[in-house]
Amino acid sequence: MRPDEIGHFFHYFEKFEGSFALIANSKEVKRAVVFVHGFGGDALGTWAQLQLIIDDETAGSEFASTDLFFFQYRSVWEHIESSTDRFLKFFECLIPKPDISHFSCSNPLLVESSGSESKTICALPAARHYEDVVLAGHSEGGVVIRQAIINRLARTSSKLLDCRLSLFAPAISGYAPSGLLGTLTKSPILGPILEAFLWASPAYQDLKKNEPGKDDFLTELRKKTQAAAQRSPRNALRANILWGRSDRIVTPKKYDFDQQEFVEQGHVGVCKPNRYYLKPLDWIK
Repeated sequence: MRPDEIGHFFHYFEKFEGSFALIANSKEVKRAVVFVHGFGGDALGTWAQLQLIIDDETAGSEFASTDLFFFQYRSVWEHIESSTDRFLKFFECLIPKPDISHFSCSNPLLVESSGSESKTICALPAARHYEDVVLAGHSEGGVVIRQAIINRLARTSSKLLDCRLSLFAPAISGYAPSGLLGTLTKSPILGPILEAFLWASPAYQDLKKNEPGKDDFLTELRKKTQAAAQRSPRNALRANILWGRSDRIVTPKKYDFDQQEFVEQGHVGVCKPNRYYLKPLDWIK
């Protein structure tokens, strides 16, 4: 295989445990996608198959010149505000211009990048400056992204505010189990056990709706997002949202300033592309 035929290659971030990148084998890359998984998910499994399909001809040519970053965080055992802080540190190390210190490695197969005085091995084929950035969030990941944007509104120069949002079944209206899961939570035997386990999670406490008439984390986030969207045309305040028709975990919520669509998928599968379901790739592109 010639060097120009090699697709994306894997790079692990030592300072962001579990997070990794798929780097395009191109020197001309100005586009990046940052993926944020949901409650109980992880950087790899949540987006399973996408990592392989991007180098398949069925994905189209757009991904050949796109770097992909997969963020890992403690989606169950930390409050969303804490997870948002972790995400912002990750994002700002990469966008718009990657911090080269996070891409150093000792693999002799990778190209050399010249520093001011000495040469180091760098996972990036060339210097990057991303002009087009997409934030892709699933479930709780959509909430983390929304909160990050609200936290950066005061910094009008932040690249985060110019990102495009592609959200998959975001938990922006909270956790509302239905179907089998809803039945289990209402079970006199299993319900209290399941509910006790979930309430031990700080993130679940943030996602759970409070009593009617009382503002909660998600209500406050929604109000701030709507108010900011009315004042500002920034890209990140509006999102493309893809819902699954058979979702039994979150409830779709209509936003006047968001584009929304439904597909024949459930909560877990809505963001997982395969050869017969390429909608997640189209939604990101």
